[in-house]
Amino acid sequence: MQLTESSVADARFREAIAYARERLEPPVRRESAWPALAAAAFFAVCAMTFAVAAILAPPIQLTIPPTTQAPL
Repeated sequence: MQLTESSVADARFREAIAYARERLEPPVRRESAWPALAAAAFFAVCAMTFAVAAILAPPIQLTIPPTTQAPL
């Protein structure tokens, strides 16, 4: 198959259009994982602190002291 002047121009035109489309696409930006990792670490520290506080807290007294009880 012979290349005519028209087919060469069409090929150059297609290459130019492909190049222009490639240049017009926005660059792909990767998101950082550090904010999610920091939030997960903060949540883990808060959960461990709450668990330690719940274990080390003194037991709750459920009985009413005799001085404040109403007479029966």
